[in-house]
Amino acid sequence: MKNIKILIGFFILLKSYAISDSNDDFNKFGFLEIKTDSMNVPFFVDGYYVGSHPLPGPVPVLPGFHEVSYIPPNIQQEKVRDNLTEGIKRVYVAKNDTLNVFLFYDHYLSQVEELETEFKIQNYVGASLVAVLVFVIFSIF
Repeated sequence: MKNIKILIGFFILLKSYAISDSNDDFNKFGFLEIKTDSMNVPFFVDGYYVGSHPLPGPVPVLPGFHEVSYIPPNIQQEKVRDNLTEGIKRVYVAKNDTLNVFLFYDHYLSQVEELETEFKIQNYVGASLVAVLVFVIFSIF
């Protein structure tokens, strides 16, 4: 119920900006113009889905630092994020400014799946080696 009230308040706020006679309200925001080299790529700003490429227009954001990516937040592990610098960008947006962000999509999303598989295999191998080591130590004593 609380989420519905917040959502309704957000839509009322958006509507008030839309029917405002002056551009002073929009001067409080910055904008992100997000593009990529492939079609129908989903875009996320600060972990929230904002649409797919091509976007109909710039995305309004509050001034400050933002994280722009095409990688869904549920698969953004730290190791994956470190290896995909072209798929996740941290940018600063100034008030009343439009920042162009270009994300290279080509093969990076397939790399995410490969990296996740690689990290899982590393974890299994590491756990197996520890188990063998513990077994050897206990069998000696």
